[in-house]
Amino acid sequence: MNLKDFEKFVEAKIVSRGYEYFKHDEVRKLEKVSEHEFSAVVLGSEIYTVYVKLNDETIVEYECDCPYDYGDTCKHAVAVFYKLRAKDFTDSAEKLKGILDNLHHDSLRAFVRNLLKKDRKFRHEFLREFDEDFEEDEFEEEFDGDYY
Repeated sequence: MNLKDFEKFVEAKIVSRGYEYFKHDEVRKLEKVSEHEFSAVVLGSEIYTVYVKLNDETIVEYECDCPYDYGDTCKHAVAVFYKLRAKDFTDSAEKLKGILDNLHHDSLRAFVRNLLKKDRKFRHEFLREFDEDFEEDEFEEEFDGDYY
């Protein structure tokens, strides 16, 4: 899929709804967080986070934390695609890279430890990424769907 013509690959009603979100400025805090990666907050019935990775104008990867499961692309992602097409984002990539590059390992570990204690969603993602014995359980999936 490409930023220039993604509408051809997404269901028409989802494109229409996503365009309405874009037009009514429901995409907030769209940031370039790495060389080709973007993160946004989209206001809907709840607040959703959308991640998009591009290779030039090609959409390589994207995800939204909304519960939409009727297709591959939700209206929140479409709204972000429109905002990316308009090149309406803040570039935080260099600042984030600079902070990470200059961060002492002990400080980073302390920060992660604190998040692991306080943020259940972060803890779950951390275990999913780094614990080779990690297994999803049904309760966790239900909990994530209902509360996140």
